[in-house]
Amino acid sequence: MNKFLQTLLIVWRKEWRDALRDKKSLRMAFLMPVYFVAVFVASSLFIIHMSQQSRATTSEPIKLSVVGAEQLPALVDWLQERGIQVQAADEQAYQQVQSGQLGYALIVPEDAREKFATGESIELALVFDATNNKLQGAIHFVRQQIWSWNARVGSLRLLSRGISPAIVNPVMVRDLNVASDQKMGFFVMASLPMLLILTVFMATVGFSADMTAGERERRSLESLLITPAPSGALLLGKWLNSLSLTFLVLVVELTLLAIAFAYVPFKELGLRVHVTPLDLLVVLVALMSLAIVATALQFLISMFARSFKDAQTYMGLMIFIPMVPLFYTLLNPSAYADWFRWVPVLAQQLVVKDLLLGGDVPLLAFAQAWLVAVVLAAIFLRFTAQQLRKPKIVYGV
Repeated sequence: MNKFLQTLLIVWRKEWRDALRDKKSLRMAFLMPVYFVAVFVASSLFIIHMSQQSRATTSEPIKLSVVGAEQLPALVDWLQERGIQVQAADEQAYQQVQSGQLGYALIVPEDAREKFATGESIELALVFDATNNKLQGAIHFVRQQIWSWNARVGSLRLLSRGISPAIVNPVMVRDLNVASDQKMGFFVMASLPMLLILTVFMATVGFSADMTAGERERRSLESLLITPAPSGALLLGKWLNSLSLTFLVLVVELTLLAIAFAYVPFKELGLRVHVTPLDLLVVLVALMSLAIVATALQFLISMFARSFKDAQTYMGLMIFIPMVPLFYTLLNPSAYADWFRWVPVLAQQLVVKDLLLGGDVPLLAFAQAWLVAVVLAAIFLRFTAQQLRKPKIVYGV
């Protein structure tokens, strides 16, 4: 056992020296967390900017051009009471909105006064350009006020006929949002679990391919295998190198996220995003359970590649493995089953999601994730070690 551990540590140190010499691969590995965090910060700031722009639009006085305002003075008075500045417009309002001279306009038909007096329905036309996002807030507010006036007039007509308005509204829906501010903040951070898991799978792809397919291509693997060192020790030493590099990349990424959480103004969205360093440390522990599976799978796939370039191609396709469950949960955020915690990627995603939401993660969830990860990694590594002694794998014959 002592000889096995000594061999393992020797291989690990040797691979670390080789990794430190490969400056280009190191830069690419550690550039990935910087890029992912930059994407998260940029998307968050963009959402905050759009929210501020929307608030600025709705805080300004809303001006509504109305064609035929004299036909429905009651509606005009109602809109003015709600803070909307009603302006008279001519019959060319439709063309003016189409040409961009007006943002939007309300067209009241010429027979609206007569129909309103007789209790008939009136069809109003709200003309606007749906591609102009700056006006969406004002248009939504105008539409809501028209519907409010419509409901009020309808209730008054029922009362004038001795009918209770409750008859036409047998059910009233009241929204009660029980989600905390921290849970609402997860909508902004919905991409974080995916970015973190992709980092686990992508951080050391180049190093894993170089330590297996690359050495086969350079014929240096043969020299290593003719030594009396056990195949398991050789493989574990290389695998520990990839695992430790993945650990360092995750530490860098989570450190950058901690800085981002401290300085990104989530309060501008009315959200309380409170992720402590302890939460990020627990996230690191959860992600490392996935890292031992991901790196072991990288070695298994690259062992069957004929060259370094082939190994990178095969492992590039490996990215689709975590993408399938990640997109499934993104498209179905309410989907959950107990067996999710026994599935790699899904288990880690649930843990990371709960931690970012400020929820409590039971120790059983960690135990399940680590148990499955250790078993799968052991299977992958054992099978890979068995291939090291096969001439078809070593010599490509």
